[in-house]
Amino acid sequence: MPVAPLPSIRHVAGTLLLVLCAVRCMAAEAGIEASLPDQFGNTGSLAAHRGAVVVAIVVDVRRLSTIQRWGEALGGRYPQLRFLNIAQLPAGGPVDMARVSATLQKRVPANVPVLIDVERRWASAYGLDTTAPNLLVFDQAGTLVTRLRGRFSDEREASITPVIEKLLAQ
Repeated sequence: MPVAPLPSIRHVAGTLLLVLCAVRCMAAEAGIEASLPDQFGNTGSLAAHRGAVVVAIVVDVRRLSTIQRWGEALGGRYPQLRFLNIAQLPAGGPVDMARVSATLQKRVPANVPVLIDVERRWASAYGLDTTAPNLLVFDQAGTLVTRLRGRFSDEREASITPVIEKLLAQ
């Protein structure tokens, strides 16, 4: 009776890696699909913007001022873009949502909601270092297309605009 060959260790390891990546992606998407509160007590989520191109800007709440130029440049050029401004709260410290909300209401224009991510879901899901802004561009189906990290610069803007323009043209 013939014996079926055993799969190679490399094949098994590769298959296991694919399964682990798929599980991690599913868990990450479940975490970022959840609604987050903003500074006004409303909620927002990526899922609420299905059908639109979304730029999520994720940054530590203490560095929130670094996202303004991104919003002005991209929002001014592409008014059909949807933005999710997401403030990650510092890890390890006590969190007082009322204080964070009050501070955001004082420092951020009233027409700019900032989602407050107490559990750091977005940073965990995408392995983000939030000491600088992270721009995550999602297509109309909510699939991550590209990401960019850093403060606004003409070079960074030039690198991300072709991606946005291609998505908006679809």
